[in-house]
Formats: sequence, structure tokens, C-alpha cells
Amino acid sequence: MVTNFMGTLILMIIKIFGVFFTILPRSVQLVLGNGLGLLLRVIGFRFRVVQQNVALAFPGESQIQHEIAKKSYDHLGNLLLEILMVFGFMRQFVLKSVDFFGIENFREAQKLGRGVIILSSHLGNWEVMAAAGGVLAQADLMLVTKRLKPEWLHQAVQEGRLKSGVKACYEPRTLRQILSHLKKNGTVGFVLDQYSGPPVGVRVPFFGVPVGTSLALAALVKRTKAPVLPVENYRKSDGRWVVRVDPPLVWEKFEEDSRFELAANTANFVQVLEKSIRSHPEQWLWTHRRFKGDLGPLLREEWKTPRARK
Repeated sequence: MVTNFMGTLILMIIKIFGVFFTILPRSVQLVLGNGLGLLLRVIGFRFRVVQQNVALAFPGESQIQHEIAKKSYDHLGNLLLEILMVFGFMRQFVLKSVDFFGIENFREAQKLGRGVIILSSHLGNWEVMAAAGGVLAQADLMLVTKRLKPEWLHQAVQEGRLKSGVKACYEPRTLRQILSHLKKNGTVGFVLDQYSGPPVGVRVPFFGVPVGTSLALAALVKRTKAPVLPVENYRKSDGRWVVRVDPPLVWEKFEEDSRFELAANTANFVQVLEKSIRSHPEQWLWTHRRFKGDLGPLLREEWKTPRARK
């Protein structure tokens, strides 16, 4: 167990390194990130998980699997170092190194007065994306996420995000905060590429594999009628970032079956995310255990029947 003193010392070192990393030339940052990625690949950090995930997503394409797995470690190394800028000057980095597109889509959605829901995944760098929303779009953004451990790290990340105008609410009890924020025409950010088992999750195809995905976002959209805007972010070869806000998604109605309606729209959300991941597959978080639980074919009428946790 890390004592308070040790936690404070570790945090101080992290912050110093975060500040130091932020002020380095971008070319040097990329060299360090690629170096860290190479080290992680050499020591085999979650290599089996990466291999299994890539094989499921791109079956029968061994060369593509190899290239994505290899390049994903370059991205992972850069991602880990870039996240440290939360403790440094993330706001300044965003102003200097992020190209933001589609802000007109966000402004139009705001005019509806129902709040705005951002749909994204663990593609690119979610901290850069969130900070860009807070700084460049002035989105009054609140992330739906999980508390970090240990507590000193959680508090430090929370304080760092606030410097870029990004708030957060923490699972599992988030509904009241989300509804309140949307009622004030705020923006709520969700990632929907994490595993969620029954009964709160439903199996929908992701890279052709039926895998448990949370129904919570679809249920929230059905309740609030808030527009859902997909947001994609990725790092270009020169190190600059692109953050793009797409037009709102169309909600599909199935009045005769509410659960089927939630499942069908969840499937649509996931397909949008999959499309963006396929555009930059090496920048998705392949180290995450996304594919787990029952990965068998979808059963007839499965979306209409709740599944119990085994």
C-alpha cells in the first residue's frame, strides 16, 4: 500500500515529468513515445491480449494483424506520455497542436436546448479529445467515467482536467448528475467500447463479434431526446491531433418493443465507433479486454429477451 507521503512524492515526480514533457519539441515527444512503445512491446506488455483482440477483429488477415499489433505499441507509448500532460500544460498543448473540425455541428446541436451527448471510444487520446472540447469548443463538458485508484491519482487527474474546463461524474451512480447537466444544456461525453455484461449490457456486433455493450446510453437518449454527436480523434504522422465532431445520429424508433429499440440503437452507435476505429486501427486501445463473455452468434430474438448474468 502506498502511504500518503509516497503518494505525494510519486505525484510530484509525475507532475514534474508532465511539465517537462509538455515543453519538449513535438518531434522529441514522438521519439520518446515510440521508444516507450518499443519497450512495452519488447517486454510483452499485454501482448497476448493485443494478439487475441486483433485476430478477432481482422480474422484471416495475418499481415494486417501483425502491422496493427506492432504499430499499436507506438501509439500506446505516445498515449501514455501524452496523458501526463494532464498534470502539465494540456490546455496549452491543445491550443498549439490540435486541429478542431465540425464545431458547427456542435453549435447546431446546442441550439436544441436539450444538452448534447458526445459518443466516442478509446481511439486516439481521450484526454486530448476532452481537453479540446473544453478549450476549443467551450463545451461545458462532463465525462462519464470511473474513479481512479489510488485516490491521490484520482484527485490529481480531476484537477488537471478542470484546468481545461472538463468535469466528470463517476460510475455507478451518475444518472442524476447527467440529467441535471443536460437540463442546463451541458455536454456529456461517453465512451461505448468497453465490455458490459448482462443484465445492463446487450450483445451487439463489434468487428463482427457479438460482445456485451452497455444499454445505458441508448436509454438516456430515449429518455432525454438529447442529440448524439460522434467525435473522432487521431494523431497525424507529424504529431498534430485532429478532433472532428460529426452531425448527430438518427434515432431509430421501434414503438412495439422498447428493449429491441435500445439494442438496435446501441448496435448503430457501436457501428459508428467501429467505422472510425477502422480508419485508424493502430490508434485504438487493443490492450483493453473488449472481447470477453459469450462471443457466440446472436440468438434469434436475443435483443427482445433480457439475459441474466451467469
